[in-house]
Amino acid sequence: MKNDNKSFVLVGATAVVPDLLYATGFDAPDPVAVVRRPDGRVLLVVNRMELGRARRQARGCEVASADTLGLPADRSPVATLAALLRREGVRAVAAPPSLPLGAAEALRKAGVAVRAAAGSPFAPARAVKTPDELRKISRAQAAARAAERALGRAIREAEVRADGVLLRGGRPFTSERARALVRETLLARGCMDLEGTIVAGGRQATDPHESGHGPLRANQWIVADIFPRDLRTGYWGDMTRTFLRGRPSPALRRLYDTVAEAQVLGLSLVKPGAIGAEVHRAVADFFKKCGYETGTDADGRAFGFFHGLGHGVGLEIHEEPRLSLRGGALEPGMVVTVEPGLYYPDLGGVRIEDTVVVTETGCRVL
Repeated sequence: MKNDNKSFVLVGATAVVPDLLYATGFDAPDPVAVVRRPDGRVLLVVNRMELGRARRQARGCEVASADTLGLPADRSPVATLAALLRREGVRAVAAPPSLPLGAAEALRKAGVAVRAAAGSPFAPARAVKTPDELRKISRAQAAARAAERALGRAIREAEVRADGVLLRGGRPFTSERARALVRETLLARGCMDLEGTIVAGGRQATDPHESGHGPLRANQWIVADIFPRDLRTGYWGDMTRTFLRGRPSPALRRLYDTVAEAQVLGLSLVKPGAIGAEVHRAVADFFKKCGYETGTDADGRAFGFFHGLGHGVGLEIHEEPRLSLRGGALEPGMVVTVEPGLYYPDLGGVRIEDTVVVTETGCRVL
């Protein structure tokens, strides 16, 4: 964000506004507010119930509440924020477009002008992870890996009914039951699939964000995209594997092998100085050279490789940087997914995804 000497404000719950958690290290169930002053000072506004905990846990912040500002204890975080801004002599602030409309109106009524900022002052630092952040992401990623293994084992050990339906414990093994297994595995490791795990088989897997429903079947690709959030740290992991119980046809086998080759290519191109858009294009070109076209059918439904190659992972499941047509330069410490995929109605979908950190010479799978 361009430095225009305006204070930057954030309002909301830390689980919903990741910059709040990043700026303070303080996680709270109730809405809080943050002011980042042009000199780098960070002011955290909490309610009276959270004051003591915030003073102990928030890092590098000045903590305020209605009580510390001499206000009635029932003041809302926004009213308390307005009082804090008056104390600081602030008459104009910048805010992200996600600032609640009610908060913006309340600040304006209190005499504080609010302007939508083009970006966040925390964005550059958030894009490059510290060693501590890498450990937190790796913890979530380890939970995702354990869940993928548990799911793969369940698919491998499933019985196959005469009509191709997979059975587990004598009952159809459905996408819903598969997600329950994933959730149980993640919870045992202190994580939760807050956004919803994807376990989709056959034609359902041709929609990359279809969560999947109904019985899973043999001889079809089953896409399992697991992206857990660590309940203690707030950091995410992201991993996709594609399974098949039975024997793939030559066309299905070639589809999978091509995606696997594409991921190897993508991983080899992720390095310092690489441009995310160019990495994405290289994989898209590889698919085309292999004969896998991308386009839309008569109903406007996309097929082929029609999503970005990857995205950043941290306090958000999708954040900067990007391996897509709008991706910029990569730097050491950045964390991205590499997830090529191909999707065709007659073949199903295949996606393989790992989360990596950019190193000084290339990348390392977390």
